[in-house]
Amino acid sequence: MTKKISIAVASLAIVTLFWYLAGEVFTLKDSQNSITKLQCVSYAPFAKDESPFLFDKGLVISEENVREDLKLLSKYTECIRTYSVLGLEMIPKIARENNLKMLMGVWINNDKANTQKEINALIKLASQNKDIVKAIIVGNETILRGEVTDTTLIEYIKDVKKALPDIKVTYADVWEFWVRYPKIAEVTDFVTIHILPYWEDDPMNINASLEHVAHVREEVGGIFKNRDILIGETGWPSEGRMREDALPSKVNQAVYMRGFVKLANEKGWNYNIIEGFDQPWKRVNEGAVGGFWGLFDKDRMDKKVFFGDVSDFPNYKPLALGSFLLVLAFSLMFRKSATESKTMLIFGGVNTLFALLFMLQVEQYMVTVRTNIELMWAILVMATHLGIYALTLSYIAKEQRPQIINIATILLQKNRSADALFMLFFYASLAFVLVSNLALAFEGRYRNFEIYAFSISVLSYLWLYRGKFEQMNFGKFEKASFLLLALTTVTIFVNETYLNLFSDVWLLISIGFAFMLYLGSKKIAFSSLKNLIAILVMFFTVFAYLRYGIFTNVAMAAQCNASMDSFLCTLRTQLGLFSYMQVFGQTAIAVALVALFVNKQVFSYIALFASVGALLMMNSFFGSVAFIVSLFLLSRAK
Repeated sequence: MTKKISIAVASLAIVTLFWYLAGEVFTLKDSQNSITKLQCVSYAPFAKDESPFLFDKGLVISEENVREDLKLLSKYTECIRTYSVLGLEMIPKIARENNLKMLMGVWINNDKANTQKEINALIKLASQNKDIVKAIIVGNETILRGEVTDTTLIEYIKDVKKALPDIKVTYADVWEFWVRYPKIAEVTDFVTIHILPYWEDDPMNINASLEHVAHVREEVGGIFKNRDILIGETGWPSEGRMREDALPSKVNQAVYMRGFVKLANEKGWNYNIIEGFDQPWKRVNEGAVGGFWGLFDKDRMDKKVFFGDVSDFPNYKPLALGSFLLVLAFSLMFRKSATESKTMLIFGGVNTLFALLFMLQVEQYMVTVRTNIELMWAILVMATHLGIYALTLSYIAKEQRPQIINIATILLQKNRSADALFMLFFYASLAFVLVSNLALAFEGRYRNFEIYAFSISVLSYLWLYRGKFEQMNFGKFEKASFLLLALTTVTIFVNETYLNLFSDVWLLISIGFAFMLYLGSKKIAFSSLKNLIAILVMFFTVFAYLRYGIFTNVAMAAQCNASMDSFLCTLRTQLGLFSYMQVFGQTAIAVALVALFVNKQVFSYIALFASVGALLMMNSFFGSVAFIVSLFLLSRAK
């Protein structure tokens, strides 16, 4: 008993030390370098539950909230940049009250009627507030999004300049697009470029980011000689997924921002920081990272970007408490088991590791969950892995290993033993991994790597089932799952490169599951899947043409922006609308549910077809779930 108490105390000490180091020691210390007011900061007036998409549903921005926002920002900056005018007409008046100048933006997109309304409102608003409007920005990354041609954009710029001849006018886009479309500079009064090292096609890590900014600023200055240049957006996210070796974090955001402002002051650059406040609504379109670029969080609390010590785990105390309680609860639960010193050490080590991993995953979900569907996913994942955590400790404490029970036996005979439950958890975790791999392979730019929870499952099954994989007697579904994991793992590696540490860990998790599936399905020949593979190739070919030949075809986008008078342009618009509204994904889920309850193979094939469409038309989450369901049904069919 004394040894057990000592090991439990050691586990609690390790947990305490880990979170203390994460939350208190490995922090960015305030260098106390004085930073004067920032030149300009992007401002979107949306509260944490608001978004511009709600204007059509009657959203009215609160003047009181805007007044509080601008009062706060006026302590840090002399200017704000806005991106639209419709629904935000009160901002200039409140900006004046707080002695703030404005870079007033007008939103340009492929909706000509709405764009004209924006321009008309901008002209009226800017003409009434010339005293505070430093410049007008006609369009934001409109060329990047492919919503208008450079020719159309130039005409919009000319219209605004003609109506407001005594106010400077510019356009804002990622710096590469200024290089590609230099004619736009001929009609603007200055050039506004965005330099976001995290979002570059070749992402920059935090150590190379400022050097990259300096290089880009010099390159663009060399191209547009004798033209004023404004860095219209620059910044670093405080949360979100890693892109290659570009890591969002609170510390990295502070490092970048403090370094950039110092460099800009030394170089005499004009700049605007993105952005004043975190905008949760951006997470829907940009992934979790989109909501965390602010100097203040969604509740208007200071993130200490420019002043104070910064920790990546400011909430480390409740996380430490959660880990502490898990270790303590499982230590007490199995206090009468495990008498061998070696077994007790293994138990203590696993309990400590899993408690830390579990709470790290909780913390990640607190940041990344955006919708009710994602919340449901997070709850299911955490419940499954809490069960795996508990059963793994149970087997270790009892010095036992689970028996292999075929999934068919479990379902048909309703086996309720611990071994059967452990095998059900295996399939649940496998299903989660398959869905995640598909989503990461087809639409990984905005998805996160849930490495902490799934490290618990892969380590548990590799350890406890070691030497028994051949006894699993897997069938065609597991063989197909092995192929799926192999293909998506390669795709993810190519997309992310070895530089992404989170991706590297996720790939090890995928390889671990693929290894178990391969050994357990050795008796199943790959040739048994040839018909299914042939059908999948045909389905992917159809939707690949729709996506790459029509929906994302750059030449067709330019043609359709100029004129919509063709069937293909109408089809392209409908595809975009269906993709945005998640119609492809919802359809795939609906058909997969029908196939699940109606024992007819034709529905399974229709579900597979719909799921492939959802995957390629950027409804990857629903598409992935439907794909796994239909794959399971078809591989089980005789």
